[in-house]
Amino acid sequence: MSEEISANRAGLIFGAIFAASHAAWIGFVVSGVSETAVATVARTNFVEYEDTVDFDLSLAGAGLMIALVAGYLMGGLFALLWNRHEIHDDG
Repeated sequence: MSEEISANRAGLIFGAIFAASHAAWIGFVVSGVSETAVATVARTNFVEYEDTVDFDLSLAGAGLMIALVAGYLMGGLFALLWNRHEIHDDG
């Protein structure tokens, strides 16, 4: 059973997942939950946490776009590698 994966579709799915995870983090920053999360992770790694997590709308938008593009590229690469393996696997 050899099924080819669309590089565009895989890129869009990966990009959406990456952007959604970043959007969730932006929601945490806006709601103040990120402060506690970052402090907890720092303490569990024996790091002294002193700073705050600030929100900047332009950086948040840029981060979402970078995550979307990076996810798209990684999804496309995944599909290309998968399809290449499937072609060689069929003999």
